[in-house]
Amino acid sequence: MRRRVGQNFRSLLLPAICCAVTAYFAHSAVFGERGIRALRQTEDRLDLAKHDLAAVRAKREALSHRISLLDEKRIDPDLLEEVARGVLLETRPGEVAVPREKR
Repeated sequence: MRRRVGQNFRSLLLPAICCAVTAYFAHSAVFGERGIRALRQTEDRLDLAKHDLAAVRAKREALSHRISLLDEKRIDPDLLEEVARGVLLETRPGEVAVPREKR
């Protein structure tokens, strides 16, 4: 009987090792540092970063447009008046100037 148990144990040893190795790699593929869950988290962070980048680009375009309006050769009169009123706190009769906080 001992001989049969020993033979059965030896015959099951290789498949058990193979199953353990397969389980290890399967676990790493899903939960590992570069597994499926990590991929999804990275994709979520990438989506947020793309959204932030789009917001920054839109803000940059708006500032670029405003700067182009301040060109020395062809300055926009409305923008000039807005900037002058903001800096000098000048008002017309019946208007009230409220200073803005610096950003």
